[in-house]
Amino acid sequence: MIERRGFALLAVLWVVAALTAMVGLGLGALRIGAQGSANRLQLTRGRWAAEACLAVAAARWAGHRFTDTAAVDLGRQTRCAWRADDPTARLNVNTAAPAVLYALARQVGSPPPVIDTLLAHRPFEDTAQVRAEVKADSPLLAVLTTDGPGSINLNNALPAIVMSIPGLGAEAVEQLTRYRQLGRPISSLDQLTSLVAGTRPELLAHYADVASLVTFAPPQLLITAFGWVGERGPQGLHATIEILTVPLPDRLAVIRRRLW
Repeated sequence: MIERRGFALLAVLWVVAALTAMVGLGLGALRIGAQGSANRLQLTRGRWAAEACLAVAAARWAGHRFTDTAAVDLGRQTRCAWRADDPTARLNVNTAAPAVLYALARQVGSPPPVIDTLLAHRPFEDTAQVRAEVKADSPLLAVLTTDGPGSINLNNALPAIVMSIPGLGAEAVEQLTRYRQLGRPISSLDQLTSLVAGTRPELLAHYADVASLVTFAPPQLLITAFGWVGERGPQGLHATIEILTVPLPDRLAVIRRRLW
């Protein structure tokens, strides 16, 4: 009789332990589910905020106040911010001539075999694919892009990119920098040619090739908007919307859109 009571008590204890574990798992699942729902709600609000910032950017472009990119408080701890980048300030790895890519590698101190690899694997859909083919600390990552029409905006391009273009060199970089600092960016290749006395013969020898490659204003703008809820800002849970646009006098024409 005593043994039966012992077994019965042990069975009851096992049942209680099993029920306790099941209740714990259920509560844990409820907490995880509740947190997941809260995150989805925050992400939805973040996407709405990012959309709002894109609308703000478009309105500021039309109102000639595009340089104002301060974060926008949308109320109820919901905020957004945006930035605009000129894709033609970098070199498009998909369209650049191999000679220009090799020249750029020399300018930034990257070994030529890296360019061999990039040429063998292009075209790339995005810079993440480029990053997968080069070392994480490669200086090429700071000067290459997969966006833009392939032209180079000399008024925004990094010196290493300018000096990779045949016919251009340190003197061209100096003049471009000087006029940009004066608030009067150079507006044409003819103007630049008139300013580079020392290297003018070399520029004239490559004039046709340079003219087909360069621009002096961004033909496209890449606008990235971030939306979030709470105090952590974009470092916390947030939504990102990226649009590639053609800047027209009165509006930004969207030609590509990405969301994550």
